[in-house]
Amino acid sequence: MRRALAFVVVAAWLALIAVLARKHVVPESLAPAPPPLTDLAASDEWFGLYKDGRKIGHARRTVAPRDGGWIFTEESHVTLAMLGTSQAIASTLRAETDANFALRTFAYTLVTPTATFTATGTSDDRTLHVRYGPKGLEADLAMALTEPIALPATLRPRILADRPEPGARYAVPVFNPLTARSEPMLIVVEAHERLQTASGPIDTLRIAEEHQSVKTRAWIDAEGGVVREEALLGFTLEREPRVQALAAAGDVAPIDLVAATAIPVDGALAAPRRAVRVVLRVSGKGVAAIPDDPPRQTRAGDRLTITVERRPPHPVPLGDVPAGAVADALAASPFIESDDAAIRAAAHDATGGAADARLAAERLLHWVHGAVDKTPSVTVPSAREVLARRSGDCNEHAVLLAALARAAGIPARVVAGAVYANDGFYYHAWNELWLGSWVSADAVFDQLPADATHVKLIEGGLERQMALMGVIGQLAFAVVEETSE
Repeated sequence: MRRALAFVVVAAWLALIAVLARKHVVPESLAPAPPPLTDLAASDEWFGLYKDGRKIGHARRTVAPRDGGWIFTEESHVTLAMLGTSQAIASTLRAETDANFALRTFAYTLVTPTATFTATGTSDDRTLHVRYGPKGLEADLAMALTEPIALPATLRPRILADRPEPGARYAVPVFNPLTARSEPMLIVVEAHERLQTASGPIDTLRIAEEHQSVKTRAWIDAEGGVVREEALLGFTLEREPRVQALAAAGDVAPIDLVAATAIPVDGALAAPRRAVRVVLRVSGKGVAAIPDDPPRQTRAGDRLTITVERRPPHPVPLGDVPAGAVADALAASPFIESDDAAIRAAAHDATGGAADARLAAERLLHWVHGAVDKTPSVTVPSAREVLARRSGDCNEHAVLLAALARAAGIPARVVAGAVYANDGFYYHAWNELWLGSWVSADAVFDQLPADATHVKLIEGGLERQMALMGVIGQLAFAVVEETSE
């Protein structure tokens, strides 16, 4: 189970690609973003990265003119731990724009102990072409544009150039390539603030940004440079001299995000993998994000009841799929490449020619459980990559099972939430398969349906899991009742 670290990485990837395509079409109630700057000073800024005051890495951002346009670079190096294992994560972004900051090319790389993920792209203001994935397993994505797209690095200076007063609000719809739709980003100018830093006091403009329930806050100086950023879970970015930014954190064990982001629970479950009904009392600001999803999951006030659904009692012919949203869950999508030849071949072999969707689903579940090694993984998983590499945690299992099921003719979707393990609730991903009705399936635990300790929060793959960042640290559970088989 990747849990929290996955969502940090996924959010970074989604934010990277999504904000590349910000489109300035705004509701009447909010001000539009200012027009592009006519000039931008070259810069080279270094930052220390911290979690709850403890240093976890460093970052660098540069802006430089080139051939009538601009080059933006961003790089970061972070060391964290997951399940006690140190994880060094490095990312780089290089992007070129024209003189008006319209994107022309970009290249992004994420390097982790288990994989290297890359994304490259070009734009001609009409189409954004993206090639993404691990080396040798790249896939292509083309997105139609209605206007030039801008980089996030230019947005804050542009807002500053508008000389906004506290209370000004800017709506910047974000085109998310993983959902192929616009999603609003809200930017609010909060206050002028003299910020105390290691270099002395600096006059700044404090702004708040929100996208898919993920909130950040930034302090911008008069030149448009970032002095400090604060994100969820106590993550901060502080502008520092190069030597200070590069200074090692010292002999301190890396922060383990699994422990840091566990959902507090009052009480314990005696037999979680055999639980068929669990009642929890839920509290915290994130309660509203818990969906009422009967018949399996129902919420009334602060009482959440999860009851394991029954398997369909009669055969379900493969291909017997109703139109609409269920049929849509058969289509290939980025990171769930069910139309890939290797995925289709693996699905055919694993199902063994089963004509009953129930039997085919069980065979696919057991195959993924047995074929994929259970190892911590920090990357952006795609089904094609997981099939080739055969290792990973919950997200790898979920995307592969979804792709195999769709290839076999079974509608499938990825869900994310929390599961009880090792005396606590931790963030987790699993699946729902259409077998005449939606039935939960967890390839990590080899369960169809999944046990009643699975608390569903989000329905959707990587394109939706960024929203989970807004829930982390905002929930607490208390065990009220447990029934086991």
